[in-house]
Amino acid sequence: MRAYAFFLTVFTCLNLYADEEKRPVIRAAVAEEFKDGLHSKYLKYVAEKLNVELELSTMPFARRLLQIKSGQLDLIVGVQKTEARQDEFIYISPHYESLSYGIFTLKENRQNISSYQDLQGKYIGINRHSKYFHAFDSDDVMHKFQASGVLQNVELLLRKRIDAFMHYEESTLPLLAKIGEKNTIVKTLYQPNNETRHYLAISSHSSLKTRISELEQIVQAAINNKDLLAIRLKHYADTYQNDAALTP
Repeated sequence: MRAYAFFLTVFTCLNLYADEEKRPVIRAAVAEEFKDGLHSKYLKYVAEKLNVELELSTMPFARRLLQIKSGQLDLIVGVQKTEARQDEFIYISPHYESLSYGIFTLKENRQNISSYQDLQGKYIGINRHSKYFHAFDSDDVMHKFQASGVLQNVELLLRKRIDAFMHYEESTLPLLAKIGEKNTIVKTLYQPNNETRHYLAISSHSSLKTRISELEQIVQAAINNKDLLAIRLKHYADTYQNDAALTP
């Protein structure tokens, strides 16, 4: 009886291993500095729902776009829909998140920034490699301080090393509430009128072309269940806890 049980266990394990080996592999990439970041977590979520193995590498965004175009990568997240990419990408509808950049400052300085012109002469914290809105991105006169992320910008603002910072409202507001600074750091009177829609997209050369309908269902379910929002909020909460633990 014991021999039979042992044989059954081994047989089951071998079958599971074989099934694992047969799972198709999809390729994706993120920036080197964000290899454990939010986009990598989104990609892992999608791969899990597709029941595929994710081969995740790191490379700059421009190179990712080229490799999606050539079919060397299968999948990308965090892209905005443009006419120029219609033949290179297959956008998966609907967009999985819609985010708005906000400008944040200390509460006592809120009244000081009531127009775009009021940003001139002030030090504005931004995230490295991020794009915001055209007027700001193309402004070569503005004092922009490149930080490693929203947490460093919060710290710099509290220490009055910068006058304001810019980041997604959907991430910043819950984070400020979690760390007890929602009444200290607030949105400025002036806010850019912008909305960024992020899409999941696949290469037009990818084998995932046969699973477009399934991908659309995965995205819609993730929106309905707020799965991706939960991943986003947990990511920033975990990042804050990790940074706080390293602070002497």
